[in-house]
Amino acid sequence: MSDTTPEARDAAEARGKTAAILDAAQELFAAFGFRRTAMDDIARAAGVAKGTLYLYFDGKEAVFRAMHARTLAELSCNCDHAEAADLPFSERLYLLLDAQCGKAHERYARSAHLLELDDTRTRIGADLGRAADAAYAERLLRVFRAADAAGEIDLQAAGLSAQAVVETLLAATRGAKQGPEGPLELAAYRGRLRQIADLAAAAVRPRRT
Repeated sequence: MSDTTPEARDAAEARGKTAAILDAAQELFAAFGFRRTAMDDIARAAGVAKGTLYLYFDGKEAVFRAMHARTLAELSCNCDHAEAADLPFSERLYLLLDAQCGKAHERYARSAHLLELDDTRTRIGADLGRAADAAYAERLLRVFRAADAAGEIDLQAAGLSAQAVVETLLAATRGAKQGPEGPLELAAYRGRLRQIADLAAAAVRPRRT
């Protein structure tokens, strides 16, 4: 039986309006950048009054921060599914890289304002990003150690530690975003993520005797 109390209805309405606001803001920021997007624009696109918008967020920075937090939560959920996939290690590793790095790039890869939005995330949501990056690194460590324990990979034979492999992987995924003329298109970046996953998996593959 569904909860139809006034409190439950109010909470559901608030969640719906918040989602509509963040959806609208995400599209506007991608289309026009952070600086050129105003609270009036967000309210209009979300279909709410400007006064209502300010009941939920006290300014554009707060909207952006909430949008960024929601994106990070979605990426973490993507990673949960990738980590649980019943696939060979190299495929699972690629899915994990794409679930975090590829999906994050996908949000704004086609935006002419990608660099500005990256700067805005650093300025407004640096603490959120650091926490998410740390959690993702811990996830990759867990995956490599579990695969090593299961015999899918052999870190000792490769002369590598899980920590060293993960640090190298993360550095590679960051560097792979850039091409000679700026940020890569999504398909090209995903191609590089595939190469990174394949190379990492090959480096720690069990040696045949």
